[in-house]
Amino acid sequence: MKLIVALMLLASVAHAEVLLKDVGVIGLASHDMFTWDKKQELNLENGRLDLTTIFEYEGGKRWKQGGNPKNAENAPVYTVTMTLVNHYDSLLKAGHTEENARKRTVKLFHGMVKDSFQRLVGMSFPVEGLDEGVTNTEQAAMRGLHDILPGKVQLFDRMGRSELDVTNFLFAKTFLNEKEMNQVIAYYNGDYDEEYKKINIPFSRKTINLKEVDGEFINKYSPYKQAEMLQDLALLGKGQITVFDVSWMRHLEELFMKGICPVGNRWMPEVTCYSKRN
Repeated sequence: MKLIVALMLLASVAHAEVLLKDVGVIGLASHDMFTWDKKQELNLENGRLDLTTIFEYEGGKRWKQGGNPKNAENAPVYTVTMTLVNHYDSLLKAGHTEENARKRTVKLFHGMVKDSFQRLVGMSFPVEGLDEGVTNTEQAAMRGLHDILPGKVQLFDRMGRSELDVTNFLFAKTFLNEKEMNQVIAYYNGDYDEEYKKINIPFSRKTINLKEVDGEFINKYSPYKQAEMLQDLALLGKGQITVFDVSWMRHLEELFMKGICPVGNRWMPEVTCYSKRN
């Protein structure tokens, strides 16, 4: 009953323009909740938005570089990651303890996630948490959102460069400026941009088709099919349906309810949490 009440609080919000920074914020949030070990078929993350992906990767030795290397695989995620790293570092230099600095940085991150979730997903951000573990179906729902990833974006105020191929590893560590991060990107259309179907692997002739990789995961580890997800997103993009007509979107609600639940986690802001068992 408590869960039902919590979900009812997630009122519909009007479709807003999605910004490039939203891709970076939700991308980092995904990394913070999921690290998929394909061999073990196991999620290695704790499913909470506590920035373990930055501050606890390799025992915390890489936080100045952004933690997990996948946080530097594209410019939007890298920019958000390093913005948080710089914020944390500035707090340390101002005399805050490591614990206090991280708590403040996590709180800042939660505010960023709230705004980006509402624009990118089109739902109100949850106000209560869910004390449960994240699931493969929820990870599949996150992968479903990859439809919106932009292959190319505009660059502003840069000498000799006006466009960025987001999948080009040579420019993955481009720190984007505010104008670039606030540019509006195309909404869902039911397909991946071509750049994501042929991502070049650094220092090799191999390529990865992200659409195929996501499809394999979605089709194997969730009750949904990627083709059906993309069909839903195509209709959503045309305004023929709303997010509440898309059955798998409800998993994103529960995922982020879990993501903000601070039970047993000292880094998280205080939020009331419930359990499905209650």
